[in-house]
Amino acid sequence: MSKGLEQYKAFIDGLAERKDAVEAAWIRGTGYPQIEDNREVNQFLGSLTPEQKEIVAGMVQNARICGIHDTLAYINERMDCDGLVLSQDGEDYPYDHFDSMHFDFICRCEGDEWTE
Repeated sequence: MSKGLEQYKAFIDGLAERKDAVEAAWIRGTGYPQIEDNREVNQFLGSLTPEQKEIVAGMVQNARICGIHDTLAYINERMDCDGLVLSQDGEDYPYDHFDSMHFDFICRCEGDEWTE
């Protein structure tokens, strides 16, 4: 396996490892950090049932994953249309070796293994 391919896989895996939103954990737990700026948010969260908190936390979590996905889709678009090249340590990331960056990210988030 080429060094560029190893780096690409590590890049996508790194994003998948960072997919969890701390805000979703706060919503499911005891709320945002107890500072004045978060007072209204925490009051709102305190008014929700556990089921409602889970719905809001899921929405926040999904928004984070969608943001990473959309950023990777934009990078892919720039690669398709504008000649953008991503490289690390002088090695270019392979372009669409598996599928697209955003598809590869979602697959890794879902626990899929890399194909050979």
